[in-house]
Amino acid sequence: MIQVTRDTNNVIAVRRVIDIAKQIDVLEPDAAPLTQLMKKISKKVAINPEFKWMEEESLVKNDLVNYSTNYTAGDTQITVDHGTRFRVGDVVKVMATGEQLLVTVVATNLLDVQRGWGSTSAGAILDDGVLLIVGNANKEGASKRTIKVNDQTPVTNYTQIFRTPFGITRTADNSEMYGGGDLKHQRMTQLIEHQKEMERAFWFGEPKEDLSLMDHPIRATGGVDYFISTGADNATGTLTEMEFDTFLMNGFRYGSKTKWLFAAPIILAAINYWAKGKLLVAPKDKTYGLSVMQYLTPFGTVNIVLNNIFSETTTYAGYGYLLDLEGIKYRPLANSDTKLKTNIQANDADGEEDEYLTEAGLHFSLEKKSRLLYGVTSFT
Repeated sequence: MIQVTRDTNNVIAVRRVIDIAKQIDVLEPDAAPLTQLMKKISKKVAINPEFKWMEEESLVKNDLVNYSTNYTAGDTQITVDHGTRFRVGDVVKVMATGEQLLVTVVATNLLDVQRGWGSTSAGAILDDGVLLIVGNANKEGASKRTIKVNDQTPVTNYTQIFRTPFGITRTADNSEMYGGGDLKHQRMTQLIEHQKEMERAFWFGEPKEDLSLMDHPIRATGGVDYFISTGADNATGTLTEMEFDTFLMNGFRYGSKTKWLFAAPIILAAINYWAKGKLLVAPKDKTYGLSVMQYLTPFGTVNIVLNNIFSETTTYAGYGYLLDLEGIKYRPLANSDTKLKTNIQANDADGEEDEYLTEAGLHFSLEKKSRLLYGVTSFT
């Protein structure tokens, strides 16, 4: 019995209608930007769980001198690190002095050369000095030069099976709930979790095929971080605008003039600090639904995407990957792209269990077209 004026505190709680939104807000709906982007613009079906591609680079046209006591102006035999890069008739410039050499004999890593073969006189050639092949000169009536072509290199990766199960009891499924049915809500949230697991693998995975389990093989796909092996810049703490410009200059050395920078929040904060008034917000209908800013540089256009997955650990919290998507593809196994499998529960289960299932891998060719920036903890 209530013997005072009724208020919202003493009225029986079950009589009060709960004020709750019909929609349940979901944290991180765009948590897998690389996966979303690849599915939209660079998707190619794999016909085997092991897939390969071939890569070929241009012939290397420079090398280093290999002689610890250095060469004098009169020396006519020069040892280099990689003699296979040279041919008779190559015109070579000593970058430190400008002297031009003519290669007359190649014997493994030893070059016979004519010194001062141009307007610049012969001088000392130091150990680890850079030699640049600027072209070739041939005498009249000469036979063909030695043939040199690069061979192709095969690269292997695998599709990985990603599974995200979830479920609900029959009783819960038939109970009315605020925000709508719980199974419907789980199908939305678990799809996000499924995509995030794929996203982490596509960034940080290493390729592996394990046949030791005897019954069936298990495979993992290699990610972006695994394939970028040569192009990396360490900020070692504080990132400056000049360092960032150098990173972009190196990153645009090969490939497309429009690239995508997937970056941790600290790097986006730095760009915003330096480039106020220079950043354009790209319309979502032109960026496949992602929130993207465009940064115009002398080297090319950078589409900038925040990736909060990098902030999940301190290791990657200062990372940014400049990617050329022309060489990157999402490779689902045939008929194995992301599917929702329903009613996978046991026959006697009193409820429903569903599962998101994907088998896919990452194709990442010509890693020199992309670049990594890491080690950023602050900026000036």
